[in-house]
Amino acid sequence: MNWSVLKKLLEKYYDGSSSADEEKKMLELLKHENLPSEFSEDRMMITGLFGNEEIPEPSPDLDERIMTSIDESERNRKIISGKRRLYSIISVAAAILIIISFWFILEDNSRVKDTYSDPQLAYNETIEVLYNVSSNLNKGRDQMEELSMISQTKSRLNLIPESRNVVAGELKALKYIENSIELLGMDEKNNVKGKK
Repeated sequence: MNWSVLKKLLEKYYDGSSSADEEKKMLELLKHENLPSEFSEDRMMITGLFGNEEIPEPSPDLDERIMTSIDESERNRKIISGKRRLYSIISVAAAILIIISFWFILEDNSRVKDTYSDPQLAYNETIEVLYNVSSNLNKGRDQMEELSMISQTKSRLNLIPESRNVVAGELKALKYIENSIELLGMDEKNNVKGKK
């Protein structure tokens, strides 16, 4: 069968220029059993639009099933909201316990405890600790001297590119002078040749 007629009818239908008779013929061709697969989407869409397919009746227990599913969802929602309420109560109770425990810990640490009964012994211990801190600071200062030496070496190395730029500039000036001398030498040779 020649399916080019169906293609033309579909084009007219999609353009909105088909007549009622052409649409009937198009529907008949689309209902053909040996319809090529390229027209299957057109068949589904157009037969659905024209309403030639029967709409099945709903089952008699449809309303009961709908109500049952609504009731189940309401029960699940109540269970979830009860769990949320329980979780929020537990979290508030935990927060209160944490605050109370911190209060007892901080209250206990705020009291000054005397560790030495002899003031002279406490003074001697304090002096010993300060000497240890001082010696450790001096050790750190020795490390800082090594770092300053590294910094000085780095600054000296930074001078190398600057000196390279100076030398490059002087070499350019020498090259300019050399080119000028060569040009003058050529002019002299030309003048000597011209005089001969």
